[in-house]
Amino acid sequence: MHRRDVRVPIEETVGAMAELVAAGKVRHLGLSEVTSTELRAAHAVHPIAAVQSAWSIWSRDVEAHVVPAAAGLGVGMVPYSPLGRGFLTGTIHAQDLGPGDFRHNIPRFADGAIETNQAVVDAVRPVADQLTEASGQPTTPAQVALAWLYAQGPNLHVTVVPIPGTRRAARIDENLGALALDLTPAQLDVLGKAADGIVGFRANDPSWVSQGRE
Repeated sequence: MHRRDVRVPIEETVGAMAELVAAGKVRHLGLSEVTSTELRAAHAVHPIAAVQSAWSIWSRDVEAHVVPAAAGLGVGMVPYSPLGRGFLTGTIHAQDLGPGDFRHNIPRFADGAIETNQAVVDAVRPVADQLTEASGQPTTPAQVALAWLYAQGPNLHVTVVPIPGTRRAARIDENLGALALDLTPAQLDVLGKAADGIVGFRANDPSWVSQGRE
């Protein structure tokens, strides 16, 4: 369930989904952008395997309620937009967004906000440079952003399986390189603080995501 209809009790929705499990049509149930309260209510009806929510260096709101709930229930986290819709790669600037780019509808990509938010990229890029120098192997900001997210799993006692989107096979190889990175506590601290100055909400409609309903 990618987005819940708030007019329908979550128990009713998951109950209908559970009928598909009983019929042998699906094996596991997942929910997207649910609050911690919604997750617990859903899990009481049928075990939930995973929650898909935006989670990255610059979108950490799920850590307050959703991730602890998932950890307590044994539910995995599937972070979408782990690269901040491309922003954390360090290759997205205001002039790169064409007139039809959907990111114009996201507050943190709006004029003024996107320039201020470059500060988070400025925190990621030096860590990539440090890792490149230490290993002798090129390390990209995207790999650092994914490595930070992987590190949150053991730190917060939850399984983390991010789903970065890409159109190119080379990017898949690049993203896989994040699994080999070992960030130091100091680097994790720097990256963890990078979201403090982010300007703009992560969605154009606050009620559309869990943060707007917690």
